[in-house]
Amino acid sequence: MNQGQLLAHYPIALPTDYDMEIIRARVRTRGRALDDRKGLACKAYCIREAGVDASPVNQYAPFYLWSDSTAAADFLWGGQGFDGIVSDFGRPRVLTWVPAAIAAGAIDKSDVTHALMRTAEIDRDADLIAAADALKARVEARGEQPGVHLAFGGIDPTTWQTVEFTTVFGLEDASTHPDATVFSVLHISQPDPS
Repeated sequence: MNQGQLLAHYPIALPTDYDMEIIRARVRTRGRALDDRKGLACKAYCIREAGVDASPVNQYAPFYLWSDSTAAADFLWGGQGFDGIVSDFGRPRVLTWVPAAIAAGAIDKSDVTHALMRTAEIDRDADLIAAADALKARVEARGEQPGVHLAFGGIDPTTWQTVEFTTVFGLEDASTHPDATVFSVLHISQPDPS
């Protein structure tokens, strides 16, 4: 898989009593629209549901790996998709990271059930080369773990924060990942590279 140009994530907070079936139906009816999107390496349609997998909140929280930053711009402000999010939910803040590592696991996208996201601050005195190398090593190690589809890692140079995002099959107990935010994944769009 190509290294990628941009990681993006926009968690949309929803009321605790929100009917999450609305989001599930949205993904069932609209989720395949990006299955062949040029410039998109992967989109995970993620949700968090209050009371499920230890989540205290409801969220719709897609995560993207764009292989082409122009395609990301077309999606976000070029009228090619994000305008539907803005129309339905308002304009959320889009978190972005420059990719530092991507590792493919053995699991097919059709088998993905969950995603794990870990963020961490890079210490102000840390050597950035060493921090990026350590992030890359963690992502590559995650890619080799059983049940992994993809692992991504990136750095936000505006906050000097790292992100690790891993799509996986099966998650018996969210409490076994206390360092991660756990998402249910409703669909994966992963256009074939051309």
